[in-house]
Amino acid sequence: MAIDLPTLTAPHGFRDGIRWELTQKGVLCEGETRPKGSGGKPATVTRIWQTFEADIRTAASRYEVPVELILATIATESRGNPAAERSEPGFVSYEETPHRVSIGLMQTLISTAREALGDSALGPENLRDPATAILAGTAYIASQKRVTKFDPPKVACAYNAGGLYHQQGVNNRWKMRQFPIGTGAHADRFVAWFNDCFMVFGDPDDLPEPSFVHALRGSPR
Repeated sequence: MAIDLPTLTAPHGFRDGIRWELTQKGVLCEGETRPKGSGGKPATVTRIWQTFEADIRTAASRYEVPVELILATIATESRGNPAAERSEPGFVSYEETPHRVSIGLMQTLISTAREALGDSALGPENLRDPATAILAGTAYIASQKRVTKFDPPKVACAYNAGGLYHQQGVNNRWKMRQFPIGTGAHADRFVAWFNDCFMVFGDPDDLPEPSFVHALRGSPR
């Protein structure tokens, strides 16, 4: 897995948004003194990891995506609910509008999951299966690596908005397009869950691979 640690661990950002850097305790944002998690013990990320660890490890290894990105996406999108479903305006049915409904742990659009996994027959029942849902979401994250470089806030916004786009809302400190439009709420949640991972993966003898925490072990930051 190729992670550009020199770039990610130096202060950087997206256009006129805030700057951030990757540290051994997670993403540290401009104006903060330490990486901020969800608050308290990392119960949600711990539960997701304990429940779906095998499937997450399989997907991370297959697509060479850091496990923290998968975990943070699951926490942000569904809080670990395999039956989660969200339809968008214009949804008619699974068959007619597969691009208007997101299903499963990583809330992947049916149309996106089909493209990511190369399976035109994939349907809602497949995305309700945790293993398939995790593979589909992870494959989609991997497909966006060229633009995100696996930079956590960029991964969050590209996954949510279909790519990296400038958005100048006054309540969007990241200045990357995300929903709800004009806010930075999605990236804020994602980064908090991402940072929780660094508390969950505390055992140096059992660090998952591929992962940021494993890659950062030898880094002085």
